[in-house]
Amino acid sequence: MIRKWLAATLIACSFQAFSLQDTADLEASLSHYIRDDLFIFIHTGPSRNYRILGSVVAGTPITVLEENSETEFTQITDNEGRTGWVESRFVTSTMSQAEQLPKLREALTQTQDSLQTAQSENARMRQQLNDARQQVSELTTENESQANTIKRLTAQVDNADNEEMVMWFTRGGIVAGAGILLGVLLTFIPKRRRRNNEWM
Repeated sequence: MIRKWLAATLIACSFQAFSLQDTADLEASLSHYIRDDLFIFIHTGPSRNYRILGSVVAGTPITVLEENSETEFTQITDNEGRTGWVESRFVTSTMSQAEQLPKLREALTQTQDSLQTAQSENARMRQQLNDARQQVSELTTENESQANTIKRLTAQVDNADNEEMVMWFTRGGIVAGAGILLGVLLTFIPKRRRRNNEWM
């Protein structure tokens, strides 16, 4: 029995020497845990001199009942309902890796779903942007065509105005020339003499 106890103590000390760095805190189901890198013995009192009730596996969630600062032991209740004392240095408030893993997987799944949704939304928005650019291009082409049509019609109106003005000037010249010619002709027509009828 003593040999087993010494072997367990040696294993616990060796695990403590090569302990892993604590991971980030997550929401815990219980208040404290046994560190993931070791297993420890639970005693009936706040010292190694008390009888060993059993061992607590690394990462086990526990409930802290009391802390003894003099002996550096903490009274706990483990997941099997046992109440005893363990060394305070092996108690941590960081969630065990066994409990972190499902939460991390769930968070990873949610992140991947969010990423996929964002990628789909990004693709949809890119398609909308391409459609909008196509519409802008078509509207620009149509606008240029309408602008050219307006220029052409404006030129036609200007030409029609010029032609109408020339026509009116021509007609006016013809009328003026005809008037002058008529005036000249009238000067060559002999005047009739008036008869003087005198009544006695």
